[in-house]
Amino acid sequence: MPFQCPRCHAEIDRNFKACPHCGEPITDFQRRYADAPIDGKYRIVERLGMGGMGEVYKVEHTYLGTTRVVKVIRPQIADSHEAHDRFLREARLATRVQHPNVATLHDFSGLPDGSHYMVWEFIEGENIAQLMKRSGVFPPRQALRLAAQAARGLEAIHRAGIIHRDISPENLMVTGGSEVKIIDLGVAKSEEIDNAVTKTGIFVGKLRYASPEHLGVLDDGQKIDGRADIYSLGVVLYEMLTGRPPFEATSPHQYLMHHSSRESQVMPMPVLPPSMPASLQTLLARALDRNRNKRFATAGEFASALEEVERSLNDSEADATVRMTPAPAPIPSSPTVMERPSRAPVVVIALLAIAFAGVLAALLMKPKPQPPIVQAPETVVTTKTAAPEPAPDVPAQSTMEVKQPQIVAPPPRVITTTTHAPAPIQTPVPEPKPVAPAPAPTPAPSSIAAYVEGGDGDANDAVLESAQRALSGTTRVAVRANDATWSTQLTRILTKHDITVADDADVVIHFDGALERLGRGRKRRSATASITKNGRTVFRYELKPEEYRVGDDPAEAFARILGDVLR
Repeated sequence: MPFQCPRCHAEIDRNFKACPHCGEPITDFQRRYADAPIDGKYRIVERLGMGGMGEVYKVEHTYLGTTRVVKVIRPQIADSHEAHDRFLREARLATRVQHPNVATLHDFSGLPDGSHYMVWEFIEGENIAQLMKRSGVFPPRQALRLAAQAARGLEAIHRAGIIHRDISPENLMVTGGSEVKIIDLGVAKSEEIDNAVTKTGIFVGKLRYASPEHLGVLDDGQKIDGRADIYSLGVVLYEMLTGRPPFEATSPHQYLMHHSSRESQVMPMPVLPPSMPASLQTLLARALDRNRNKRFATAGEFASALEEVERSLNDSEADATVRMTPAPAPIPSSPTVMERPSRAPVVVIALLAIAFAGVLAALLMKPKPQPPIVQAPETVVTTKTAAPEPAPDVPAQSTMEVKQPQIVAPPPRVITTTTHAPAPIQTPVPEPKPVAPAPAPTPAPSSIAAYVEGGDGDANDAVLESAQRALSGTTRVAVRANDATWSTQLTRILTKHDITVADDADVVIHFDGALERLGRGRKRRSATASITKNGRTVFRYELKPEEYRVGDDPAEAFARILGDVLR
């Protein structure tokens, strides 16, 4: 029976893993409920994405005609009791909170196959990460208003005895009416829980926005509380204002050092640009203090401070960041630079100056006119000239007119090249062929982005979706591992997902893992992996070196992601 792609609405074979027209991945869940609504009442409209635990779909209530969001536990972890417990806990915690700045849970239920789903309000808008990617940094007034709303939502969450633990730009939705909605209580916990680590010892949340106590930097007997969310919201606010987080790192260990160091000389407090009002710098310094006792005591207090600073801004301060650029990026060459009105005159003048300097240098370096010099241009054009005597009946000017058409490059390059002609002419040192310069070779493409374990959620999701499109329909793979143990593990897991392992397959999984036992239950793991298709790399994976006590070994950690790539 044909199946309609939820994105482009083309009719395709329902056994396809991705639409051949638009590349949209087709999940087993979509195929199962293509002809009948979920639980008899929710019709799938489109797939919105994949969260930490579940697949997320936009649906329509067939009886009420309203739009909702259905979140279904991911099939790769459906057999995990801990995953089910977390999924159910998210739903139960969400029912405690009713606030305009927190997404509303409408329903929770099970399905005949044993999986569970929850139904959330549909929010028409974008999250803050998407807004920053599309429009750059926020003006201070707008950033403060959005942060204040988020703080009010946190106040309601904390009053319900819940700590969100995953406040980040991705989890702050902004509606068309500029109203903030906090989403995703998937890693939230009640206040009696004292850390952010699961039973398996794996950190949950986003390291870039984690507070020191979120990372376990607590004295004996202390527990994480709502001030951890205040710190995370402070990090988000800083990023909204400057285009970059206050602390940046390339590994989980570096993030731990950034967020947990209490020594200012080791990791100084981030400072806003001078164009920002001083009151905003003071507010952020308090929200981002590594000592939680010096932060705002409650999210409500933080919200009031944000609102007070916003009211105190004058017009010039309110728009200060409009003239700032987002996180620095390499400036492209001439076409983009010339498009900037303010810099175009500078670039033009600089180019004219360079051209004039080249002409002047050529004139100054040109030797006094003597008969042998007439042949200098000829040595520029030909491959190798042994200083021939000039023809007596052809003047120098005539020689230049004859040779000039052979030079394809623009005149300035001809002049510059001529200055490098061998002098004196008697020196028999061969020069490189000064033929017209060929176009600059296209630089080799940089390596594709890697899925980084514990890294940025949006970036990792983009890597997964790209790999899913490239590997759509894959049923046979080859496995190349640096250890027979890893190879055996990966083969077993792939077979469980109905993937045939064969040495002659076009798709090859390369895995290099390391596991070191440090004693007293401590271990260190790391891994790199890639997937090639017909010799071209289509997916890369990194598990940076880290210590742990209980949890997945390198192959198991990679296999969890591999299940999503080859789904």
